[in-house]
Amino acid sequence: MQKITVDIGGTKALFQISFDGRTEQYKILTGEGFNATVLNQQLSELESDYGLTGYQLAIAVPGLVRDNTLLTSKSLPCLNGLTAEHLATEAANVIIYNDIDAGMQAVCDPKHTSELLVMAGTGIGMSIALNGKPFSGASGLAGELGHCRVMTESGEFSLEQLASGDSIRTRDLKTPAQLYRAGSYLGMGLAWAVNLFNPNRIWLAGGMMNNPDYYKGCINAINEMALPDPLSETQIGRVDDMETLVCRGLSVLLDRS
Repeated sequence: MQKITVDIGGTKALFQISFDGRTEQYKILTGEGFNATVLNQQLSELESDYGLTGYQLAIAVPGLVRDNTLLTSKSLPCLNGLTAEHLATEAANVIIYNDIDAGMQAVCDPKHTSELLVMAGTGIGMSIALNGKPFSGASGLAGELGHCRVMTESGEFSLEQLASGDSIRTRDLKTPAQLYRAGSYLGMGLAWAVNLFNPNRIWLAGGMMNNPDYYKGCINAINEMALPDPLSETQIGRVDDMETLVCRGLSVLLDRS
């Protein structure tokens, strides 16, 4: 089965092409100016290079996605409103999905009552799975952990403003203590999630989880702030092969469509 799965992030996009039993990858830079025209150009070149027609296409984006439509994305504003109709491709089937919800498809297990996948990259987001099935809330927008508010000595801020990769770059946080503190704010948010969802597993993904000080701050804050009883039932760990997580989840979704 011919597939293209695309994980579009705030700084780069990963295209994974599956054909003739092989899988190849291609990366490009994105940024705030990345738009449907650029995306269509990349897809057209891949279709030509690999001779793809009538294939399956799945695209994941950071932001609020509902009914195959990107409602809004802070890191990719020029893609706001993106639907399958904006894609000039040879694909027979097109899916547009939230990136974290797509990633959850690659790791969730129906034997677990509750699982959380948290991505700390350019932004911060969370996906929830109950008994192996995504829980998206009343209107498909559950899991916006990054927009939870925290009161600090400097005022009230969202978790994205305190702990996202974009915030860390903007504020030029570089020392171990600064990165540990940023990670601890995310850990505070995850402690709330432990208390609310009593999860079997918390999967940690995203570029910030590769920073040892940030990761340590996150884990220590969870251990300090979550209720001991629900936390004792929770396994916490980083996702293996984080780079391809979203594309792997998109592939699962295409297989089900």
